[in-house]
Amino acid sequence: MAKIPQFKTLEEAAEFWDTHDFEDYIDDTEPVTITVTIPRRKKTLTVPLDAKVYEQIEALAAKRGVRAEKMVSLWLKNKAMEELAAR
Repeated sequence: MAKIPQFKTLEEAAEFWDTHDFEDYIDDTEPVTITVTIPRRKKTLTVPLDAKVYEQIEALAAKRGVRAEKMVSLWLKNKAMEELAAR
């Protein structure tokens, strides 16, 4: 099988692979292990609620056609933005 050439630039490598099939060079490769760490963009906050309050929130959310968690999340976001703007 063919050997993968040494590339001087990323552009040179891109041009090569645009015109060559990786399958022709598979014997010139070796397995590697990679680790990908993706930072969480959201965090979870657990808030204890009285059962009646929770049911009321669920009912409001159902009327709006959204999940209760989504609606409460939006409420908290809006309230935080108001508080920060008032500073």
